Amino acid sequence: MPAPAVPPSSGRITRLSVLGVTVLVFGAVVAAMTQQLRDGLREQILRREAEMLAAIASMQLDDAAEDVPAAKFIAVLKTQKLAGVSGLRIYDAERRLNGTYLLPPAASPPPDTLWQRVAAGEAIGRLFRDLSGDPDAEIIPTSAADAAFEAWVPLRRNRSSAFIGAAQFWVEADQLLVELGAHDRRLWTQAAIAWFAGSLVIVSTLGWAFRRLDAANRALRARSEDLLRANRELVLAAKTSALGTVAAHLMHEIKNPLAGLESIVAAQAEAAGRTEQRDGELAAASELTRRLRTMVNDVVAVLRDEQSGVEYELSSADIVEVVLAKVRADAATRGVRIETVAPPEITLSGRRANLVTLVLRNLVQNALEATPAGGTVRLRGGRDPGGGIEFLVEDTGGGLPAAVRERLFQPCTSTKVGGSGLGLALSQRLASQAGGRIELVRSEPGVTCFRLVLEPEA
Repeated sequence: MPAPAVPPSSGRITRLSVLGVTVLVFGAVVAAMTQQLRDGLREQILRREAEMLAAIASMQLDDAAEDVPAAKFIAVLKTQKLAGVSGLRIYDAERRLNGTYLLPPAASPPPDTLWQRVAAGEAIGRLFRDLSGDPDAEIIPTSAADAAFEAWVPLRRNRSSAFIGAAQFWVEADQLLVELGAHDRRLWTQAAIAWFAGSLVIVSTLGWAFRRLDAANRALRARSEDLLRANRELVLAAKTSALGTVAAHLMHEIKNPLAGLESIVAAQAEAAGRTEQRDGELAAASELTRRLRTMVNDVVAVLRDEQSGVEYELSSADIVEVVLAKVRADAATRGVRIETVAPPEITLSGRRANLVTLVLRNLVQNALEATPAGGTVRLRGGRDPGGGIEFLVEDTGGGLPAAVRERLFQPCTSTKVGGSGLGLALSQRLASQAGGRIELVRSEPGVTCFRLVLEPEA
């Protein structure tokens, strides 16, 4: 049983969801990487500002006299004037406060972790966006008003690498904030461009992949349907092959009993009284047995021709005439007129002609059963536009039910009283054995037309 089909709209929604989630995840990754890069760049800029102050302080210390006690403070104070420092504190190598400028004395010495980094020669810069509290405390940035830059720099003379102390500078950060803001804007603009370009690539790549996947799925579904159809044909072939063997045996066994039954019925008809009702019953029984024997003889003839290998030909007109002869009595009983047209110049080999006769007889019989009294059944033969041979069987009945059209040429439950549901399926199989196929041309109230097409013989 084939799997239920997935609505196309559901597949499109799923693909759009996958694309949307992928683009969002890519955006989150770009944002995280940009934020990480931004933090790294800000740290480098702040370190750069602190190292500039450290370089200026070292130059001033080189010019100061080493034997003057206040020389260190005076040299650093000159740095404050040169670099626009708004306040400073100076500590000696033992972490003791030596002096301050425009800042109150610190309540406690610098923290151990910070002092160890400075003593190791590292310049440290920190940005504070709010100085409303204690400038020595760790302030969480909340506003750009009164922002300041704090720098801790080691004090060394360029002529000596000995650590002689540290200086804590406070610098107005307005210009620094402008530079950092410009860096942020450039960075986020580049991130947005990268996200947009990457999203286009992702959407294009996934769209192409989804299209390829859809094509592969369609091909797979088509192959699955072909396999299911081939499997049904193989099952039908196996059934018809076995049915053919049984039919051959059955025809052989019932041929003689039918002939005997026909003789008995005919004798009873002659010996019976001349009442009208009894004559009608016996005549009907005699006609039924005659038809049964004719059908058996037809099948036996086909089986015999298949085994004998005798070669002969029949024209399309001959085939139509044979079919007409077999159904004429039934058509008269039903009150249905039969019209036939077939050119005599079109010929078929004996084997194909026998199979075509069986197929056309079944199609015409079905047409007769579907046509009301006073209607018409047409049987026409001729050349197919493709170079082969075609036979058309058309009736003026009510058309095929929708359930029958959906499972045409497949074994199913028959809608006719006493029907087996195998007639059209077997006829299609016989048509295939004859090198052709049966097609439903049209079916609607007032007209139903079947077409038997035979490919040109090799």
